[in-house]
Amino acid sequence: MSGTPVGAWAGQGTDASAAPALRVLVVDDAAAYRQAVSRALAKIPGVVVAGIAADLATARRKIEAGEIDAVTIDVNLAGESGLDLVRWLRERLPGVVPILVTSGETEGARTAVDALLLGAAGIVLKPSGDFAADELRGALQRILQGVARPSLRPPTVPAVEPSRAPRELIAVGASTGGPPVLLTFLQSLPRDFEIPIVIVQHMPKLHVPYFAELLGQRSGRPVRVADDGEPIRAGVTYLAGHGLHLRVTRRRGGLVLAHHDGPPEHNCRPAVDPLFRSVAEACGPTAVGVVMSGMGTDGALGAVELASRGAPVVVQDERSSVVWSMPGAVCAAGVASAVVPAEQLGAWVVRRTATSTSTAPPGATGQSTREGT
Repeated sequence: MSGTPVGAWAGQGTDASAAPALRVLVVDDAAAYRQAVSRALAKIPGVVVAGIAADLATARRKIEAGEIDAVTIDVNLAGESGLDLVRWLRERLPGVVPILVTSGETEGARTAVDALLLGAAGIVLKPSGDFAADELRGALQRILQGVARPSLRPPTVPAVEPSRAPRELIAVGASTGGPPVLLTFLQSLPRDFEIPIVIVQHMPKLHVPYFAELLGQRSGRPVRVADDGEPIRAGVTYLAGHGLHLRVTRRRGGLVLAHHDGPPEHNCRPAVDPLFRSVAEACGPTAVGVVMSGMGTDGALGAVELASRGAPVVVQDERSSVVWSMPGAVCAAGVASAVVPAEQLGAWVVRRTATSTSTAPPGATGQSTREGT
């Protein structure tokens, strides 16, 4: 990416009067929506609208000319697909951040999920009134804050070959940048991997069913949206949806999924922390936690609970993360058993769950949980 690096965005712990602004290109074939998105961006401190485009050819020319840090892209352009621009950016200019703007319609939701799997940083809904316009600004600001952070992070913890222990559940948390990592994770698991997986991916509830469908199709593994009261079965991957928190409980010796309509945590529902807390209580050392790319700190407190009960927690490394805030928060809490690249998360989990040796809680001997258990 030419011009100012995204990490220099003025709104993230820097002097807003001195730091260069984050430059955003607005791509939409409808003038009304170009204006609405531009107005929303103009209200975000440290962000400027660097240009507008009504079609992909114009967008590509402006991006190649430089001075663009992020792009908002209408999913459905006249005679074109916003997915083509996302794919082009990932291949040609991976430093430019794509953000999808979509309607609330089902078909738009399917296309938006495709974009997330291609590497889009997030999804925002088109405004349909004054209140929706405020929501648009808030959604854009949250995404831009997540991807435009300064490079002031804890040092990456080197991965250490884990010992092996019996496990009965894998609990996964992800947010911005998580969808393609989740797909890679599931694809990397062997076909005979039977330990069930429960996932919280921050995503609008409209998009979750199609996301589950795509994960299943492309990974070759059973993936479904979790239902309240559903028994957890071997070999199945469950995705939190319905706009509710997801918990795991133990009934008659078996693990069961449960919805919870408590208040949002970290401005999210479902959130990762409620899942991790419930898994820590229900499974203790027989669980494994995984934290992938995402903004904020959701999952860190839950990871502490998992580690305190003897469950290892592996996190995605900084280099392969779109946003390292969630994995970085787990590292900062001192409970990451290992930090590995996205493409190695599945292999790490397989090694950790192969056979039994020890399930001693991390920290029991005074050693850092970063060295594995």
